[in-house]
Amino acid sequence: MNNTHIPNTTDNPANSHARAGIPRRTGPARRALLTPLATATLTLATLATAGPAHADGGTMPHVSGKGLVTAYQALGYDTAVQLRDGRGARRHVLWPSNWKVCDQHPRPGAPLPHRAITLTVVKTRESCGDGR
Repeated sequence: MNNTHIPNTTDNPANSHARAGIPRRTGPARRALLTPLATATLTLATLATAGPAHADGGTMPHVSGKGLVTAYQALGYDTAVQLRDGRGARRHVLWPSNWKVCDQHPRPGAPLPHRAITLTVVKTRESCGDGR
């Protein structure tokens, strides 16, 4: 039987890569990997501190006829939104950029409720039924 030692991470982790013949990432290669991560972290931290973008300090903005992404931006991403398929087919929204808002409840200018807002949506190439 061969008693050759195969290094693993439980043997001195600081030296396990070197003993296994795996080169360590150092210098520019490590910085090239960390820069996008740091940028993404900074971007998320900035968005998190921005807070919700409720129009008029808590009133329902007018989002009918607009794209679903624009509606989310106007409502604030922390607002509870219930989506209803305007075609009645009970489709699920997987890509909000491919959908538009046909109707909204509550109406524009009404106080934002503490329950979910309902947006009736259809795909961007479909008609809302009222010509939009």
